[in-house]
Amino acid sequence: MKKKIGIIGAMSVETELILEKAEVIEKIKYAGISYHVCKYKDLDLIVSTCGIGKVNAASCTQVMIDKFEPDAIINTGVAGGMHSDVKVCDVVISSEVTYYDVRKEQMKSCFPYKESFIPCDTLKTAIIAAVENLESSKIGYHVGKIASGDSFVTEKEQKDKIIRDYEPLCVDMESCPIAHIADINEIPFVIIRSISDNADEHATMSYEQFESIAAYNSAQILLHALDGMCVM
Repeated sequence: MKKKIGIIGAMSVETELILEKAEVIEKIKYAGISYHVCKYKDLDLIVSTCGIGKVNAASCTQVMIDKFEPDAIINTGVAGGMHSDVKVCDVVISSEVTYYDVRKEQMKSCFPYKESFIPCDTLKTAIIAAVENLESSKIGYHVGKIASGDSFVTEKEQKDKIIRDYEPLCVDMESCPIAHIADINEIPFVIIRSISDNADEHATMSYEQFESIAAYNSAQILLHALDGMCVM
């Protein structure tokens, strides 16, 4: 297993547990985003809070790759549920990641064209094992597609269209750009997201109630996965 891991969350609530448990060696700022150089057991970590949205996520990921050369990138955080089996505070681990707000015709004009980005099997397996072996919690988990776009989904019409067109388990605003940048740089990645809301008309209220719990669930599982990586 590779030993330098880049960890990206959109908001501080998504990375605070990681920074609390790791030893922060140095904090460096590039293009307005802070990167924490950390030690966690025998792993080197680069932990960053990128800010909300696709541009922030993509910028943070490319700078992290250019300046710190991580061997792998893991995105942790919260998301909106898009499937009836996926409940609030469950975890979704990526099997593939796509955009829901970019037309396929637009993507086909780019080279190379990819409709979705596939995570590293080794990292995905490590996250799954961490969920299953986390004795202190019975967090439900699902492995499937995650879709990203630059909006907080709260309307039934938008949700129904995303489900019809992409069939994701959850939606967020950063996973796909992080996956996209990792992919074009040939850096292994995986996404782990915990559900804060059901991306419906109650999303804002649910998000406010469950954001911290969901963010903690995702970060706790990530730390447990890192523990496993330390002994590999």
